[in-house]
Amino acid sequence: MKKQFLLAGLIVTAFGIGCASKDTDSDDYSFKAKDSSVMVHDSAGMMPMQVDSSASNMAATDTSMVKVQKATPNPAKKGKKGKVSIVVANTASGDMSVDKEGYYNSSEILPGYPGGEKALERFYNDNIQYPLEASDNGVDGTVKINFAVDENGKLYAPVVTSPIIGYGIEQEALRVFNKMPKWTPGRIKGKNVKTRFSLPVNFQLR
Repeated sequence: MKKQFLLAGLIVTAFGIGCASKDTDSDDYSFKAKDSSVMVHDSAGMMPMQVDSSASNMAATDTSMVKVQKATPNPAKKGKKGKVSIVVANTASGDMSVDKEGYYNSSEILPGYPGGEKALERFYNDNIQYPLEASDNGVDGTVKINFAVDENGKLYAPVVTSPIIGYGIEQEALRVFNKMPKWTPGRIKGKNVKTRFSLPVNFQLR
């Protein structure tokens, strides 16, 4: 099929450069990283982003078909002050199965940020730079980041799995994520284990 390349401005982020192409017979876009950066994409099939793999120890990437979609601006929120709130699961899901990479879907004691949820929220608010484009357009929303925590507390392979908000929101959530220290690892039967985890980062304009 004939391919039409997107403008570079659409695919260049603060974290890396990639090449996107569009199938002229559909609304699907494909995106492939040109360097060693990690692909971050939405499993619902929306816009991908990249994270600089040098910022954290993350896995290799693949390509996927994606659609470009952004949140609808809210004029009533334009120019308001932005902050972040975080609400993480504090109980195990019960599904403690292990995948082929040796990571558990859950654990008896879940992984956690040093100092707990309030300390994690404080860390995000201390480091966040609410995207000007988002503030100017009255855009907020929740970014869900799925990632892995190994038995030593290192964080790996963050992936945005929520519908894309755009306006720099996802990039900022991931930028701050990559500044985080080690977490307390998950535990099963008193032993540290590799665990998958999900972190919702709620960007709010007030």
